[in-house]
Amino acid sequence: NAQPHAAPLAAEQAALHLAAIVENSDDAILTKDLDGVITSWNRGAERLFGYSPTEIIGKPVTTLIPPHKLDEEPTILARLKAGERIDHYETIRKRKDGSLVDISLTVSPLRNSQGVIIGASKIARDISDRKRAAEQQHLLLGEMQHRTRNLVAVIEGIARQSRPRDEPVIDAYIDALMARLRALFSGSELIMASTSRRASVLEVARSALAP
Repeated sequence: NAQPHAAPLAAEQAALHLAAIVENSDDAILTKDLDGVITSWNRGAERLFGYSPTEIIGKPVTTLIPPHKLDEEPTILARLKAGERIDHYETIRKRKDGSLVDISLTVSPLRNSQGVIIGASKIARDISDRKRAAEQQHLLLGEMQHRTRNLVAVIEGIARQSRPRDEPVIDAYIDALMARLRALFSGSELIMASTSRRASVLEVARSALAP
């Protein structure tokens, strides 16, 4: 007699388990309907954006979008209605206090029991620290490139100032030496200039041979 009740009970337990995971997630998780109205809000969203559930549920999701990013929402809604999932979209959102936060956003369609799309779930992750670290790295790499170029210029200045006058062979030697030094540094500059810190062998070879 207990068997007919086993499946509904297991489903209820699974739903409660899932709800607990969502509620206690470090990421901000919220849902909205197809009109862009917020319908649920977890603790992670409260921590990230500063609104309590009673303050934000029932309000448009555009409450969280700064004016210069408002054009994103119609595009997101259109893609959702087409059944698309948006993965790790990096953008900017606005907290309750008006401050801006860099986030990585994943948006998935929500369907009812008949498979009809009725809204969307959004998972937002704060990437401010990562963005700041990337900016710092970019500045450091830029400084390294600047110093490398200065070093090459200093070496060339010393070599040309130290050479005997009217010696075409030595001038040719210095020209060849400086070309090789520039070739040596060009490959590393190419890699440092890349956002992925990668470059193809062909690109490195062309850069090295250019001088």
